[in-house]
Amino acid sequence: MSQDYYELLGVSRDASLDEIKKSYRKLAVKYHPDKNPGNAEAEEKFKEISHAYEVLSNPEKRRQYDQFGESAFQFGGGAGGFHDPFDIFREVFSGGFGDIFGDMFGFGSGRRGGPVRGRDLEYTLKLDFLEAAKGVHKEIKVRRYESCRVCDGSGAKPGTSLETCPQCNGTGSISQSGGFFNISRTCPACQGSGQFVKEACLECGGTGRVEAIRKIKVDIPGGVDSGTRVRLSGEGESGPKGGPSGDLYVTVSVKEHEYFTRRGYDVYNLFYVSYPQLVFGDEVEVPVIDGKVGLSIPEGTQSGRVFKLKGQGIPRLDGRGRGDHMVKVQVETPRNLNAHQKKLLREFEATLGKKTAKGGKKLVDKIKEGFRF
Repeated sequence: MSQDYYELLGVSRDASLDEIKKSYRKLAVKYHPDKNPGNAEAEEKFKEISHAYEVLSNPEKRRQYDQFGESAFQFGGGAGGFHDPFDIFREVFSGGFGDIFGDMFGFGSGRRGGPVRGRDLEYTLKLDFLEAAKGVHKEIKVRRYESCRVCDGSGAKPGTSLETCPQCNGTGSISQSGGFFNISRTCPACQGSGQFVKEACLECGGTGRVEAIRKIKVDIPGGVDSGTRVRLSGEGESGPKGGPSGDLYVTVSVKEHEYFTRRGYDVYNLFYVSYPQLVFGDEVEVPVIDGKVGLSIPEGTQSGRVFKLKGQGIPRLDGRGRGDHMVKVQVETPRNLNAHQKKLLREFEATLGKKTAKGGKKLVDKIKEGFRF
């Protein structure tokens, strides 16, 4: 979806939530597939405006969209992937006249006369810091309902067939008067399928589904963080009576690293050095997410200085490069000095005692402060 979300809904970028919802209501009714049977263009439009509404109606998702655009949701971003557009429609029209609208558009328990979609599933995947930063391939186990292989999801005993529902005559819906309206509701006897099982399949008991534990491979892109959701289309539960499967949403949870800290796409860590290394300068190797890189510490570097290693941070989800790696060098105070080392340190301190730094502090006092961390 490349069109601007605000343009899709016909609202300004500073529109209120009420304005966004009001505009979505009008467009959702106009482009709903049940109002435009066989119109693929209208159905695609319905999906687009529903996705746009899902983002702009959520303050956090809207903030991310305003900042990063559509790329923030390429892999679910921090706000998660998209939900089923028909679920969004039900949520917006729920309550009050919601039930009437739901049944008028065939949403009592699925689209009128058609198969019911299976449930979406959620799975929390714990990753190490480096796995999340660099990307990883994982295999997870998911418990879900799948279409029965014995009856191919029909629920009928092999060798028998489904029969027409006598209550709705196979239409999947029944009509009843609602004041000025004739309201079409999903048939309660067949749940909108228009058929019923006379002889049930022994494997699934006539439900058309069986419970199973399935291994699923998940490709996690580099750059994800805690809260990122990756959508696996069609990996949710199978719909009853041969209905389409729902989706599986994998939510990432990242463990803390021993010494790396993440801020956005930048990585921070503390690197300890000795006092002589700061005084005379040195060439050192510092750890980054891809291994180690060289860092040149200039002569006379102050403890606490932060060095930027450009492009050594975390890959961006939108594919536009990487963040940076920030290294803060800090003096490691020596411990358990022997008598000779202490004597040399005091002699060195004495040689600096008459010198005064800017602001009136003796240089020796600044050296002492350098050891207080």
